[in-house]
Amino acid sequence: MNDEKRKKYTDEVNEIIKSRVEFINRHYPSIRKSYHNHYGWPELDTLRDEICICITFGLSQAAITLTNHLLENLLKLALIIKCGNKIKQSKEDIKGRVITALIEKYKDCIEKYNGKSLSTTINLARKEGLISKEQKKQLHQFREIFRNAYSHADKIKTFGKSTMPVKGLKLIDNKIVTDEVHEPETAFFLVGQGIFQFEIAQRTAAPYFLYIDSLIREIKDKLFSKED
Repeated sequence: MNDEKRKKYTDEVNEIIKSRVEFINRHYPSIRKSYHNHYGWPELDTLRDEICICITFGLSQAAITLTNHLLENLLKLALIIKCGNKIKQSKEDIKGRVITALIEKYKDCIEKYNGKSLSTTINLARKEGLISKEQKKQLHQFREIFRNAYSHADKIKTFGKSTMPVKGLKLIDNKIVTDEVHEPETAFFLVGQGIFQFEIAQRTAAPYFLYIDSLIREIKDKLFSKED
């Protein structure tokens, strides 16, 4: 890379960083504590780290889709661990073959829960006492408005009954004439949906993540607090 190309590259990167400052100032304070407070649960900590970075830099739609993934990972992981904790292994079983014993302990549990849907794992998490009745209800709401809406590009679930104030424009005798204001339902008005979804994500990504973040810490305590 010659000096001219290197300068252009550096300028582009600096411009990207500069364009993110507004989002950093707006979002970082809300997730700062979670960003620095690791779970001590490596199966989930890498996702927590990436989601916090996405929120900080205003990549809110990415943060929501990753939080969906975090939620599904959490429930399956918790169910697998709780299942495995019911399997007793003697010190003699483990001695000299730690990796094999670890695989044997969780193999059947992984196969049991690996292919389950989010709806099913939410219900099973409640049945196993990992979440409360209220948390179950909230997670099913998240499943609809975030997981299903974003994963399936379901605009009716994404926007609900929200409306978008718009004006039509037309050119008459070389003059721009505006129509009266209309408020169509956003789900049925294709023009502007991308911008509107961006705005919704900016408002909801951090609260959604913080709820799941808190739930992870709560479930982790339930799973490991009584272990020897």
